[in-house]
Amino acid sequence: MDMDGSILDLHSFRKAKQLQGEKNALRLYTLSKDYTERTANIREKVRAKHLFRQTLGLAPEAAFSPILQEVFQDWFLFDYKTIQGSSMFSLFLKNNSRQLSESDLIQGALFLTSVMEPIRILDVSQKVISAYSAEDNTSFLLSQHGVVRPELSIGWYFIRRIPIQMYDLPIGPFISIQSNEAVKRLTETFSKSKLKVPDLTWRAFLKSNVLYFIFGE
Repeated sequence: MDMDGSILDLHSFRKAKQLQGEKNALRLYTLSKDYTERTANIREKVRAKHLFRQTLGLAPEAAFSPILQEVFQDWFLFDYKTIQGSSMFSLFLKNNSRQLSESDLIQGALFLTSVMEPIRILDVSQKVISAYSAEDNTSFLLSQHGVVRPELSIGWYFIRRIPIQMYDLPIGPFISIQSNEAVKRLTETFSKSKLKVPDLTWRAFLKSNVLYFIFGE
């Protein structure tokens, strides 16, 4: 086989792996949301909503707007710690480990380490979104996975993304960030926190603090 043929085969292989990875990630996401809806008890949901409202400075009985509800569901699934100290997604993996494949568990680990992070969108096409990370200005591509998002444009957003093969897959809502100053304050707060706690990572910082910055600006 000539070199052109080998390159085409490699591209086809990576494209197939990308589509397979996206399909599997979305299946895991749907299963984990269904699991959480079925198994999270009332006490845990009440506690989570109390902490969520407390963090955002909302009144105890304040109703959630549609975007607040989306962020709460994302946070409750991935970042909220139950009374026993686990996330709902980690409980989903643990309690379904016999039904999940090895590749499910490997991809599940990527969900566990994911965070809502600030990114800057540079371009939006029908198939992919070009962006870079606020952490280190690293550029990457997000798959659209056939989902049309006419509301997206150039600018800053909070998103959660899962690495696949060629492109990352966005999971959950895109939250628009209104100003460059908001991103600057976030990165400066992280830098100051890291001076006090040298082992603090970007992901650990966001896991604990991102809600303040999503709605605190």
